[in-house]
Amino acid sequence: MKYKITKEQYSKLVYTLIEVFFKDAKFTKSETKDSYVSYDITVDGEDVAWINSNEHTSKTKRCKHDLIIYDATISMITNFVPIYRKKVFSKILIKYFSDIIGEDIDCIDFDVKPYGSEDTITYRKKFKNKK
Repeated sequence: MKYKITKEQYSKLVYTLIEVFFKDAKFTKSETKDSYVSYDITVDGEDVAWINSNEHTSKTKRCKHDLIIYDATISMITNFVPIYRKKVFSKILIKYFSDIIGEDIDCIDFDVKPYGSEDTITYRKKFKNKK
């Protein structure tokens, strides 16, 4: 028997899972003299993600705030819920971390293994922020 999971159901499931995994996350902010800011995200002493921010005010096509999720973190998440809706999954991660750091994240980068495959695919996505 096949079941269909709607976009809303998948979103709620992933957001709840993310809240559980990252509820004790610690954000360490680092700044350099070139106006770059980064946040190292750790849970129980393990690095799980990294946010790289470029605080230049000029309008460029580059990402202003990049969210990079480490492979071990993606593996931990996919043990509980498969990432078959990468865009929805990405938006939820971005929303969660944006709310915590108070900045709009516009790019995400993570590696994922499709079900039944040994190959790893890098998923990169830039989201346009609505003004």
